[in-house]
Amino acid sequence: MPAAAHKKKTKKNKNQQPQQPKPQAGPQQQAPQKPKEQAAKTNVDVADPSLVKNADTKAEDAYAYTKNDRGAQLYGPDGIKAMDVRQGAIADCYLAASMGAVAGSKPDAIEQAIKDNKDGTYTVRFYELDWQGKKTAHMETVDADLAHNGDAPAYARSTEKVDGKEWMELWPSIIEKAYAAWKGSYDEIGHGGISGDVMTALTGEPSRQQSTQAAGDNDPLWTKMKAASDQKKSMTAGSGDKDDAKYKDPAAGVYGWHAYTIIGVEEKKEGDKSKRHVILRNPWGKRRRDADAAAVGDTENNSAGGVFKLDWAEFRRLYDNVTING
Repeated sequence: MPAAAHKKKTKKNKNQQPQQPKPQAGPQQQAPQKPKEQAAKTNVDVADPSLVKNADTKAEDAYAYTKNDRGAQLYGPDGIKAMDVRQGAIADCYLAASMGAVAGSKPDAIEQAIKDNKDGTYTVRFYELDWQGKKTAHMETVDADLAHNGDAPAYARSTEKVDGKEWMELWPSIIEKAYAAWKGSYDEIGHGGISGDVMTALTGEPSRQQSTQAAGDNDPLWTKMKAASDQKKSMTAGSGDKDDAKYKDPAAGVYGWHAYTIIGVEEKKEGDKSKRHVILRNPWGKRRRDADAAAVGDTENNSAGGVFKLDWAEFRRLYDNVTING
């Protein structure tokens, strides 16, 4: 969800409404093959939305590109993690949640996707799959000059503390900038999208969306999610219509038309019953908006980094779909 709203055009956020998955090839069509590669484009800065409205003051605020002069590096000392990703001021939660999902389950896929050209630019490799499952590599080269709002990147970013020192990792910003270059601009990617497309672009593996709304306990979906978690597959969850009353309750801590990273699932025996839970992360880096956290006394809102746990029934009540990659 954006921290600011675009002035120049408004589009319905289509991120988490039920969508028909793209046809994907079955396992028998996934024979190993070397993907075709497209030449990387000549580096140019990605078109930045020229004016936005500040969420608090409503004043127009121009974002300007700022060179990487803070000593930021591609990765931090503790490696690539789901917790690295922070969504910024455009509505690309689907992209941020997907980056977090792949980082948490397949960090090598993130590392292999980015090439440091040692000249201030980075080439990012994305994948496309056709309807037969044939894989094509698409390359985008961008620099680390990022749109800033004050002293922090305006869009996807990563700032964390390791051993008491603050580190700014570039990889979420670089992937987001390259994805924007691929699709045309930040504005093009900033009005919702499909999580499965992003996870496929990063891993080269097909993604499939599953509904949470089957009758009963939806054991088939639980079985798929448990297997995917055990196999370290990337997963995201999508909530429903933002105008639904259940998302108006600050205590719910889940927002409509929003994508979340699934960190994992767990099933524990308690007597003769099993308790099922889904562990999620809000790509904002906190579970709730600050005002909502204050309203319900959520003192762990920021310190938990956006990670929280829901039992299976509550998860299915608040989320419409799950996307599994691989």
